[in-house]
Formats: sequence, C-alpha cells, structure tokens
Amino acid sequence: MYPELLRRLDVDGDELIWGVDNEPYSPCPSLRVKSRLINISRLRDRSIGSVEGRLAAARYWGYQSDTQISAWTTEEELAPDITDNETVLNLAKMSANAYVHIPATEDWRDVGTPWNKSAGFGWENDGLRGHVFLDDKNSTVIISIKGTSVAIFYGEETKTNDKVNDNLFFSCCCARVSAFWNTVCDCYTGTYSCSNPCLSSALKAENRYYRAALNLYYNITNLYPDAQVWLVGHSLGGAVSSLLGLTYGLPVVTFEAPPEALAAKRLGIPRAPSELREDGVYHFGNNADPIYMGVCNGVTSFCSIGGYAMETKCHTGSLCLYDVVNDLGWRINGNSHRIKTVIDEVMPKYDIVPKCIPEDEECTDCFNWKFHNESVTTTTSRKTSTATTTTRSTTCEHPGWFGCLDETSTTVSSATTSTSDESVTTTSTTCSKYGWFGDCIDPTPTNTHATTSTILTHIPTTSSLSSETSSTHFPITATTCLKPGRFWGCRD
Repeated sequence: MYPELLRRLDVDGDELIWGVDNEPYSPCPSLRVKSRLINISRLRDRSIGSVEGRLAAARYWGYQSDTQISAWTTEEELAPDITDNETVLNLAKMSANAYVHIPATEDWRDVGTPWNKSAGFGWENDGLRGHVFLDDKNSTVIISIKGTSVAIFYGEETKTNDKVNDNLFFSCCCARVSAFWNTVCDCYTGTYSCSNPCLSSALKAENRYYRAALNLYYNITNLYPDAQVWLVGHSLGGAVSSLLGLTYGLPVVTFEAPPEALAAKRLGIPRAPSELREDGVYHFGNNADPIYMGVCNGVTSFCSIGGYAMETKCHTGSLCLYDVVNDLGWRINGNSHRIKTVIDEVMPKYDIVPKCIPEDEECTDCFNWKFHNESVTTTTSRKTSTATTTTRSTTCEHPGWFGCLDETSTTVSSATTSTSDESVTTTSTTCSKYGWFGDCIDPTPTNTHATTSTILTHIPTTSSLSSETSSTHFPITATTCLKPGRFWGCRD
C-alpha cells in the first residue's frame, strides 16, 4: 500500500537471533556458510539507471528487450558453496528465519521517504518482509526474503498481499482460471488470450513485491556498497529473490520456490544469450512438493481450493532435486512445501547435496494461451434507459373488456328481399340387392320433384372510416330437405 515505506531494525552483534528451526521460536546460534567461485553472466552496465531503463522499455513493449552479446560479460563471483551440505542447511534456516517477528523489539527505524508510519504497519504486516545477515567484516550480505503466509481467506499479516503476488507471478493471466475466480489484474482479453504489456505493468506496479525487492536492494547496497550480496528465500520469497538476482547478476539459493521463468519474461528482465547463460540461481526442492514441481493446479488441488492459481512449471537457473518420492516413499502432499519440513525431515536424510541440473530450455508455460502485445483499452459503460411509447390508432375512445363503450349512432335502413322459385326434378336409383363388390343387382329408378326458393336480400353496410354507405348483395339459397341424415347433411 505504501511502496516507498522501508523500515529497518539494526541488531547488535551481541544480541540473540531468533530462529524458526525449533518450535517454539528460540535463539539460534551463528550460522556457518562456505563460499566458492562461480561464473555468472551479467550485463556490463549494471547501474541503476541502465537497468531501470531496460525494465521500463520492456514494460512499454510487453516483452524482454533484445541485447547484443557485447552487452554481456561472464565474471567470477563468490557465491554459496551449494555442494556443502551444512552450507545449504544453514541457508535454509536463514530462509526460515525471514518468517519470524523478533520478540520484544519495536525500535524499527523508518528509512523510507516521505512516510513515517507507526509500528505494526507497512513492512511487517502489509508487504515484503525479510532479514539481512552479515559476516563479522560486513564483506558479505545475505538477504533472506519471506515467502507466502497461506491465506484461504484474506486476513492479517502479509497474507493478502502474498496471495495477490502469488497469483500475479505464477498464473497464466491474472488468475483467470475460470469466470468464477477473482482476478488480480485486468489483462484478460478473451478466451485464452491475454495482453503482455498489461501483465508487465501489473507485475511492476509500485505496490508489488518485485518493485519492493528492487528498492530493498538499492537501500542495502547504499549501506554496504563494497559487500558481496547473496539472496536466499523460501517459496514466494525464493521466487522474488531469483527475479532480483537475475536482474543484477547476483548469486541466489532458493528452497521450494514456485516456477518463476514466466514472471521473469513478463518483467522484461534481461537474459544473456543461451550460449553465454550462467545465471548463478539454484532452486532446491523435493519432488513431493506440488508447488515446486509445478503441478499444484486443477479443480481438486489444494492450491485451487485456497484460491491460488499456480499454473507455471518452468524455473530459471538450475534445479537441485531431493528425490523423496523414490528414496523415502513420500507421496505428493502440500505439507512437503513447508520450510520446516525441508529442514527437519528432508535434508537430514541425505548425506550429500543433490546435483543441480539446468532447467530444460524447451520448457514452455501456458502453451494453450495466446499472449499479444496490444494494450488493454479500458472503456467506461453507462446504462441508459429508453422509454418506448406504443401508439394505437383506433376509432374507439373508450374500449371495454368485451367491446367498445363509446356511444354510437346507427343508421337503420330497410332491407329489400326478393324471392324466386325454381322447380327441380331429381331422378334417383334405389337398390335392394348388392353383389360381392358393392355393385347393384336390381336397380330401380325413382323421379323426385322439389321446389328451390332463392331469396335475394339487399343489406346496407356502413363503414366506420368513411361517411359513404356501400351496399352489398348476398344471395341466399333456401333448400327444402325431406330426409335429413342421421348426424349431418341431407339424404335427398
């Protein structure tokens, strides 16, 4: 909510650091970490202005800007020794400690401008959280960034913002899983269609974790300009650490981090050409963790039930996999994602660190989506009401239920009737014996005389739409029937 707010608490070297590796929280000893030299591909010009310019260009165009090979360099850098079991375990403990509020400490120092918020708000409860670890000489700085505090419903601590950032980073399009989901941005443009510039802008908004991580890095490097900077984190904190490390070419070690390659692409983070690429990013995880493996999706997954759209499956850097499914007989379960499970139940089972293998370059996220580089146009609609008037033309001013109630004037005229008689002789044949096929065997002819009267009546009709009177002649024929039929008609 307050992107420029940054709060800092300096911990004296004689004070105890509280850890989460044993519950309840308890003071933990100093952590030992070994280092080694690795090669990292970086931009030659890593000044804040240059990097921010590239990010701004990517934000405008909606994709990563092309950089020539000459813009990159490969340098040796001191980094955590990921082949040392104790080092990896202690880095995991640092990642866990980022979740901890240090008890009985309220002298947090506001170093962001122009904000000066009271304790209990901002950095601790509403945004990115982390711890900074330094060695005795302040030559190495390890930034540990907190991961997701699970929120089935929006609530206290950083749960609300954690969930929003999770759905921004790891969904295909703003958590638009179906029409019933609450989206976290307005980049959806149709069925499996999404706007890249819109997504990039949403990820880089000032109240998002990537921007907060950049500001955190700028402040720490200002305090310790000559120090080596390493990044660690668990879950969402690991993904944010990875994105920050990719931006400035820093060593990164993460634990159970969700696949973040799609987020790196959308943010426009510059990447070295594949033939020079050595990221220095290492993702530790176990294959019983559905989030780390990129399979925590679908209607019945606990991620979807909790409102988390975890749809990506591709990491950056290298994967360091603990095969607990085959080695320990574990099944895929959400509890395998917890950092405490990793520290207490996974790492102690292995004497050596798993080999880190680069992510497959052919890995593809959201293959069934179409991402275009057109911006989303927001239109404002206003409801208008249209009154429809039905006009009826009628000669009746007061209609009733069964007719017109108007008083009418009727012109009565006499009808003229003329009658003419006509004599008709009809010859008929009677039969008393019939053959097999209905023919008459003994026909007897009979003559019948009948008189037909024709009555012509002259009836005047008056039209209601005209003052003129027209007359119509209807001939009426009267026929005499001597033998009517049983049900209808005349037999003669």
